[in-house]
Amino acid sequence: MKITKINRDVCKELRDILDDAMQAKLKELGLDVKCGNASFDSELVTFKVDIKVAGSLDKRDKQLSDSLSWYIKYIAEELGVDKDDVLNKEYRMGVTRYKLIGYNSKAKSYPLIMQDTKTGKKYKFPDNIIKRAFMERVV
Repeated sequence: MKITKINRDVCKELRDILDDAMQAKLKELGLDVKCGNASFDSELVTFKVDIKVAGSLDKRDKQLSDSLSWYIKYIAEELGVDKDDVLNKEYRMGVTRYKLIGYNSKAKSYPLIMQDTKTGKKYKFPDNIIKRAFMERVV
């Protein structure tokens, strides 16, 4: 089959072909690859490609993690506790336990990103959870 015109369906097909080909080769080198969004016209298609070391954080998760480091330093000082205590604590909501994995400084209502320790799912929480957890220890 020869492609004479690029359209949305052709882009989807090309993305699948590129993903398979790049995945096979880069996995040998210890890298992960993801072929992202594309822009196209009738003769040209351009894909966004992300390549990272296998097992490392993607760009978004890395930003959240970096912001968390800043936030942990601030909140630990405010509460008068050690940074590691805040970071390594398991926070409970009902019977579910969560671990702090990120902080989104742009989200005013729910800036904390926490991960369920059993399922691995990520959830957003308000920042008062940390203060409440450490205030309960003091009382």
